[in-house]
Amino acid sequence: MATGSFSRTFVDIELDDDNECSMSLNFEIADVEEERTKISSSGTSKRKRKNTQESVEDDRIQFVGEKLGEIAEALKKFTEDKTPHMYEEVMLMEKEGFDDEFLCNVFYFLAKNECEAKAFLAKKMKHRKILLQKFTQD
Repeated sequence: MATGSFSRTFVDIELDDDNECSMSLNFEIADVEEERTKISSSGTSKRKRKNTQESVEDDRIQFVGEKLGEIAEALKKFTEDKTPHMYEEVMLMEKEGFDDEFLCNVFYFLAKNECEAKAFLAKKMKHRKILLQKFTQD
């Protein structure tokens, strides 16, 4: 702390308006608040961006998980043994006048030939009957 002739107050210091190093301090309080808001929001926007990125990644992981579940379900249905269902469908042809021994032979044939079995199951009853009548002729 200076004492005596070395001590000065702000009143003693002469400030020139032409001073090259001086800065204009003409600003509004609203401008200061605006700058403060910009600075503080830039810090939170990084956090928001990071949270948004994490949310997008979580959504993607969830989407992939759901799709993998759908694929697993489709594979399960695809590999599911359809033999009992096919047997029941072949034996329904007994109502159309085919004997049991013949239908057992048809079932064994279809069990060995997956493509033929799919075609048989896709057909309506009257078309199945036509197929089996041709089968008896061969």
